[in-house]
Amino acid sequence: MRAVIKYSIISQVYNNRFQEGLYLKITKKRFLLIFTSLILSFSLLAGCHSADTVRNNQQNTVYSASSENENFREFTDAIFRDNVSGDILSLHTILQHPENYGITNYEKTLGRYNLDNPTDSSDISDCLTQLNSFDKNSLSKDQQITYELLKKYLETKLEYCDLFLLDTDLSTTIGIQVQLPIIFAEYTFNEVKDIDEYLCAVEDTDEFFENLIEYEKMRSEKGYFMETSLAEEIIEQCNTFIDSADDGYLITTFEEKLNNLPELDETQKSSYQERNKAAVNEHVIKGYRILADGIEQLKNTGKYSGGLCNYPNGQKYYEYLVNNQMGWSKTIDEYDALLDSYISRNIASIQGLYRKNLGLSDQFNTFHFQYTQPMEILSDLKEKIKTSFPEGADVNYEVKYITKALQDYASPAMYFTPQIDNNAVNSIYINPRSTGSSDIYTTLAHEGFPGHMYQITYFANKNSDLIRHIIQPSGYIEGWATYCEALSYQYADTDNAPLNTLMQLNYSTIMLIYGKVDIGVNYYGWSEDDVYNFISSYGFNDKSVATQMYSQMLSEPANYCKYVLGYVGFMELKAAAMQKQGNSFNLKEFHQYILDMGPVQFDILFENLPE
Repeated sequence: MRAVIKYSIISQVYNNRFQEGLYLKITKKRFLLIFTSLILSFSLLAGCHSADTVRNNQQNTVYSASSENENFREFTDAIFRDNVSGDILSLHTILQHPENYGITNYEKTLGRYNLDNPTDSSDISDCLTQLNSFDKNSLSKDQQITYELLKKYLETKLEYCDLFLLDTDLSTTIGIQVQLPIIFAEYTFNEVKDIDEYLCAVEDTDEFFENLIEYEKMRSEKGYFMETSLAEEIIEQCNTFIDSADDGYLITTFEEKLNNLPELDETQKSSYQERNKAAVNEHVIKGYRILADGIEQLKNTGKYSGGLCNYPNGQKYYEYLVNNQMGWSKTIDEYDALLDSYISRNIASIQGLYRKNLGLSDQFNTFHFQYTQPMEILSDLKEKIKTSFPEGADVNYEVKYITKALQDYASPAMYFTPQIDNNAVNSIYINPRSTGSSDIYTTLAHEGFPGHMYQITYFANKNSDLIRHIIQPSGYIEGWATYCEALSYQYADTDNAPLNTLMQLNYSTIMLIYGKVDIGVNYYGWSEDDVYNFISSYGFNDKSVATQMYSQMLSEPANYCKYVLGYVGFMELKAAAMQKQGNSFNLKEFHQYILDMGPVQFDILFENLPE
């Protein structure tokens, strides 16, 4: 899931040289955040917590050169086991049979924040020390990539670990309060034990939110609590969910899943149904009330306002967010300048298209994709990508729709990564309230082929180190999907290459503008007026647009960067490959290189780019 651009506007950009109109159309585009697990953000993947299991299992181990590969695998597998077993939703999302991976003892909860010492970095230091004890050159090629991935990841975490309290899992679009009901609904029942563990998770919702509020109190004591307007929006979201609970979303989805287990008789089904109803009413609804009440009490306790840079060490924390996403040796200033250069080039290209094609504006404004039904679109995309992308995995997939109760707040679409050991079904969710017929084609290119679903299932077939299923830099993940979404405009059946290119450039330019605003607000301290002045220089003169953009950037700092900077990263990588390979450059081979490498930091992608 990701933040949403909820408006549609035509903007005229003034060209001083040619004195002509340039049109950029904002459709209901969105930047979707892939969600692989819920509470991993509380362990290795976001907080300053690494693998106690690694330290306990691996301390005193003496590694020999002859067993370096095996020892490295054991080391990274221990990290994997410890982190996926931190909460039942993460574990179930990633593994159908954890016992086959040596995981037999785990908490059947939603996980907890470490309230005793949230900035403790000793685990990360220990893990990094053990990693450095390996001779990288003795490892296999794939393990060398894993080594570099993990090293960069841990070093970044360690550098910024003292800034942990600047982080929150409450936000208006990708916050836990929005995600949790969807994750519950997507929880699969493959055997009876899955039902029992699911109900344990549901029954833990109230205690989980109590712990979350305690963490927010810690943030409040430092003055870090969210702005009042954001708090009020999250309270409203909680109340909306509570009020809609009678619709039975978590009741009906549960009952539907029970029917997939033929070993259950009617008496057992009835018993489980009653337990689930009680859990929803007594724990889920109660939990959302706890969350809403807790935020209400903490409202107005923040000492700082505006973007992250207005908080103590806020600029440094923003640098961490971007660095952790990208792993690309660039400063924020350099990223910002890169966005400027892409915007300028895009506008020049659009202007050139309009000069050569006088009727292009009308064609642009009236164009509609041929296909509007999700399954038709996915079939069309799957066929069209064959010329430019390598053969992917044989994928079964289904398209679902987000429940009405969450449509006002959830992202327009999302892809759910299947379990490592059960990839039978891939699910793509669409939010019909924010994804219309005009953009569903490109949305499914982002989520399906050749975006998330295609990339993730492709790499999963490589059977690489388990840890690579949980350490996946979001700049790569979302950058790839955004790159694919931009490319999908070339698949439109227009018989008009300039029109396809115009639509692609339009999408890219709007996206780049959002990236600029994210950096502007959170790193340079732009006010809402600054945002308006910036976007109005491109013809977006509606102040409500600036207000919405500003609010989005405050709520989810750097969220747009993973999409925008990731996209730019792949465009720069392609340019580097074309320069390095010259006439031998092949687009399909370039895409295969990226897919074979799998999710890594951009420094690694550039360093390993073939001749």
